Amino acid sequence: MKVVGTGTPMPHPPKPVELEGDPVPSGLRDGDAQGSMAASPPVRSRAEVWHGYAVRAHAAASDFRRRMPRLVAVLRAAYYPAAIALVVWMGINAAQALQHDQVNWAAVVGAFLAALVWWLSLIYGWANLVTERFDHTQAGPWCRTQVTRYLPGGIWAPLARTTLVRGRIRDKLAAVAAENTIQLCVALAIGVLWMTIHDPRWLPLALLAMVPLVLSGWLQRRTKVTRRGVIRASLVYGVGWIAYGLSGLLAQIAVTGVRDQTYPLYVAGAACIAWAVGLIVVIAPGGVGVREVVYIWFLSSLYPRAGLQGASVLLRIITIAAELAVLIAVGLPWVRRRMAAAPPSPAERR
Repeated sequence: MKVVGTGTPMPHPPKPVELEGDPVPSGLRDGDAQGSMAASPPVRSRAEVWHGYAVRAHAAASDFRRRMPRLVAVLRAAYYPAAIALVVWMGINAAQALQHDQVNWAAVVGAFLAALVWWLSLIYGWANLVTERFDHTQAGPWCRTQVTRYLPGGIWAPLARTTLVRGRIRDKLAAVAAENTIQLCVALAIGVLWMTIHDPRWLPLALLAMVPLVLSGWLQRRTKVTRRGVIRASLVYGVGWIAYGLSGLLAQIAVTGVRDQTYPLYVAGAACIAWAVGLIVVIAPGGVGVREVVYIWFLSSLYPRAGLQGASVLLRIITIAAELAVLIAVGLPWVRRRMAAAPPSPAERR
């Protein structure tokens, strides 16, 4: 028996339209599109990839600290005498190029005392920047990290100093960048103020001292570096760079004497600016060579070249001696105990 339908026959489902020269893949024709899309892994953004790297690196570092405490303790114990040996070696190399029979040793003593004030101002400028006070506990760690500037590359001291700052990576980098910026601007400003006595065209550059103050508000809104800390550090660094200029002047007097009543202040300014240029040229460890060349270039029309070379080398020796004296002093047991007993800083209370 044959059944005949009376209604309209059901239409067939439409076939996928194939354009000429662009056939539809067979998998999509069979309804496999959704399955293939579900099987593909999710695409990770670049930020997620780098975050994964950072998490794994932090986990590896934490595992190293848990498993290797003795190695870390040995490295810390060995670093201090190695730092002292490195400073002594730099001083001996500089002393070999100096003619001792032509030196006024009374002026050398005065230059050393001025350099000592300068070096202490660098320590306590950093302390005021990060703690807003004269925090003695910052002296030892700062001196030990500063020794690494003699290593090739010139970036190791700032990198080592980031370990002294608590907080985020942003806070660490901001503190180190602020320290170097303030030192650079204040050194240039003090230097040009010294030099305007002989050449007034340098005077507009003294406004560089205001750059850290202008940027301090921006830093305070984004990091733990405060405007108060920047102002206090700038004032302390200002005292230090006046002392450094006097040290450079006395070093020059120790070798050649005073040639003219207007030259001494110009010599002090040249020493400060030469130091600032050496700070910018990071490939020179400790500014070795760069500062001496800049110093001689500034004063080549005022003093004999041999006298300038001797004074620049003598200033290098004096500053290394001041650094070594402070480095040894902060390592003495009774000094370390007194520094460790210091009260917490306002930043740490917050």
